[in-house]
Amino acid sequence: MSYVEYALIKRDGMYIKGELPGHLERDKFCIMCAAAFGAGLTAHREYGGSVKEVIIKGENKDVFIVPWEGHLLAVIGTRDDLENVKKELKS
Repeated sequence: MSYVEYALIKRDGMYIKGELPGHLERDKFCIMCAAAFGAGLTAHREYGGSVKEVIIKGENKDVFIVPWEGHLLAVIGTRDDLENVKKELKS
């Protein structure tokens, strides 16, 4: 896979695998992604909906957090990056 910044995360925030930038505090990033997704779930549960993705819009890059095979997948970049990581993880 060409270098794409991503992490596969357990729903409790524990890192499973990925390729994250060296300056990032991996554990903190993963915990915050799980918390952000959990907050989205709680908000949607209040009106009976479900969450397909949480997007944190950034100045230069976005963070996409989506459910993935019982876990969470967090990708830093673009929607195309997200789709490319999902394809790579399937193969």
